[in-house]
Amino acid sequence: MNEFQLPIFAVFILAFIISLLLNKLSLNFKYFSKQDIDNQKRLSSLKIPTYGGISMSLAFLVSTRLLGKADFEIIQIAIYAVVITFIGIVDDRYNLIWKVKLLLQLVAVSTPIYLLDIYLNVEQLFGINLNNFLNLFSTVVWILLIVNSLNFLDNMDGLAATIASMIAISMAILSFITDQYKLTDLSIVLIASMLGFLYFNIPKAKIYMGDSGSLFLGYCLGFISILFSWNSDMESSWIFQIQPVILFFTIPIIDFLTVTISRIKSGNSPMTGGTDHISHRLLKKGFTNNQVLFIFVLLSLIILIITLGIIYLNKIISLIFLFIYIFLVIASLIYFLNLEILD
Repeated sequence: MNEFQLPIFAVFILAFIISLLLNKLSLNFKYFSKQDIDNQKRLSSLKIPTYGGISMSLAFLVSTRLLGKADFEIIQIAIYAVVITFIGIVDDRYNLIWKVKLLLQLVAVSTPIYLLDIYLNVEQLFGINLNNFLNLFSTVVWILLIVNSLNFLDNMDGLAATIASMIAISMAILSFITDQYKLTDLSIVLIASMLGFLYFNIPKAKIYMGDSGSLFLGYCLGFISILFSWNSDMESSWIFQIQPVILFFTIPIIDFLTVTISRIKSGNSPMTGGTDHISHRLLKKGFTNNQVLFIFVLLSLIILIITLGIIYLNKIISLIFLFIYIFLVIASLIYFLNLEILD
């Protein structure tokens, strides 16, 4: 436990100020050599710095250290988050091939899972015992999915940080009402770090988060999701034997699936960049950048309401909410796949 601690409000302000100042300072640095690739994906011809991820990561690490409820586990996760940020920095600079990038992510993700012994209890769900192998494997796959879904989602000004902020807000709310205050605090600090970046990233962006930022956010959100402890005594727990917070990641996962399916159908590699993301398809439909952001914020709020409804309402209504969620996911995937791709 830390000797010097600050209340969460003070830590929130500190994280926001550190992130804001570091991002402001980053505006003066030269952009990375991978910039032309990112600009093509973002439909931009401007040369904009990609240091936002570094600023968020440092703000998060320093501020987390001052949390009153920051135990060893939380501090270690914050430290490992800097490691995956560094992988993103290298990728931003040298444009790593996807196999090398995935291998480095695998090491960065699996190491804290193994050392800290934190995982999704999938074996309990299926009533089997494989000495935690399936638990560890599923957890690594889950976090890698979130990390790369957030990375895919970083394709438009303000988009990835806005959706990541909505996920963190949702997890802060759910962890608070389930008395898991250290996760509430951790989510709040992450939100503050993102807000300091979003100030410069909203349309028209003056700075990008780069792969360092998207990997960092996906990593932090993924680990917060598996740290969440679900009370098996709650009435509606028959629906959720793993983690209800998984639903909060619906938007990045749908975008990931939309892009992956679309590229495979077109005979292209899913790892190839392009303008076939949901945001690009909505722009093609005639929506503006700000309108697209509003749509995703609204969808995030709907997902939060549905999740809370599934968890806390009686079993019959919970089941209705679950069917509504499944229907919306399938309908959204079909709808977005049939939208025209932005040229």
